Amino acid sequence: MTGSITLVGIGDDGCISLTSRAINAVAQTELLAGATRHLDFFPQYRGERLTFVSGLNGYLAQIVEAAKDKDICVLASGDPLFFGIGKRLLRLVGEADTQIDVEVITSPSSVQLACAKALIPSDDVKVISLHGRPMTGLVARLQQGDTFALLTDNNHNPVVIARHLLSYDETRWRLVLCEHLGGSKERIREFTAQELAATSIDDIESLNVLLLQRQGQAYWGGLAMHCPDGAYQVLTPLNGLITKANTRAVVVARLGLTAKSVMWDIGSASGSIAIESAKQAWNGQVYALECNPECFDVIEQNQMRHRVDNLTLVKSKAPSGLDDLPVPDAVFVGGSRGQIDPIVELVMSRLTSGGKLILSAVTLDSVSEFFDLCKSNQYHYEVVMLQSSVSQPLAHYQRYQAENPIHLFVITKEGNNT
Repeated sequence: MTGSITLVGIGDDGCISLTSRAINAVAQTELLAGATRHLDFFPQYRGERLTFVSGLNGYLAQIVEAAKDKDICVLASGDPLFFGIGKRLLRLVGEADTQIDVEVITSPSSVQLACAKALIPSDDVKVISLHGRPMTGLVARLQQGDTFALLTDNNHNPVVIARHLLSYDETRWRLVLCEHLGGSKERIREFTAQELAATSIDDIESLNVLLLQRQGQAYWGGLAMHCPDGAYQVLTPLNGLITKANTRAVVVARLGLTAKSVMWDIGSASGSIAIESAKQAWNGQVYALECNPECFDVIEQNQMRHRVDNLTLVKSKAPSGLDDLPVPDAVFVGGSRGQIDPIVELVMSRLTSGGKLILSAVTLDSVSEFFDLCKSNQYHYEVVMLQSSVSQPLAHYQRYQAENPIHLFVITKEGNNT
């Protein structure tokens, strides 16, 4: 005998909005599984029950095991395949050693219900789940659209989210908080970021969806993906300690970043390379390593101004601190403080296959050193020499002001590099 699983999505209003097909699935099942609040909607059911209390993996494993010889109905919130248990349950069914038939009967998702209540078209809404996920990178992800639905949890609740928005000056949003959608305790409230940040957490129900609708909020704080040097706070009088804009554009382009890349910027100084990389890798992670305490505040100011909360400042002298970071897809070394050999050795041992390491050399000594380093290790590399000039006023005329030439050693990690 083989069993089956019917996964039924149910709203906070219980049986009222279920279809006859869903009701029949519950009535005919041999075992009814679900959270206590879902099972309580069916006091008339007299068959076997399986209550989810804690430990989702164990609960789903019990369901799959029981379904090998029983017909089971599983209750889940809204659309079970929309940030619900459906995805994980289907994977476990696929791994089972017995054929189990699965049917999914959905209800509207929480996001669909929220958009209807807020009169927001749902076809352009981007969904971000903060349920059991870090807040890091939320503001960077908000630069990718105009309307968002945030799925929250007790740690990343709407008040905490609003305070995070305020810390990055993301204030021009319409915030619609939708609680207990479809149920008797349903509540729809509209806030500004300031109002929601000042709200008591005790006044927020745990079952909620937070909608954000852009109201003239500029992307990246009005700053472009690639910015002129004047868009950055720099450390003076040490000539700014910034990779110049023309060089910066080439470096970030040659790093080959994707939206989800992990990038290290070693010797970050003002953080300009890290910041523009973070805008490219808006759904990834960027780490700016810097050991000069005078640069810390400069990097943090630039991070806030450019809205890159997916950037983390690591206050360390490389290679110290690198072992604790996630595996990088791209690395830029703008300063090594005499530690280039151990830095490159460690980076190449951890860099993903096909990943890029870019070393910048501004002195002839560094050029010679990096040539020897690449050749002795048989790295696959290319050298790009950049020399640019920028117009400057001279009385009633314009002249060119030459910038220092720079050599970029672009190293690609091949499969046999260590």
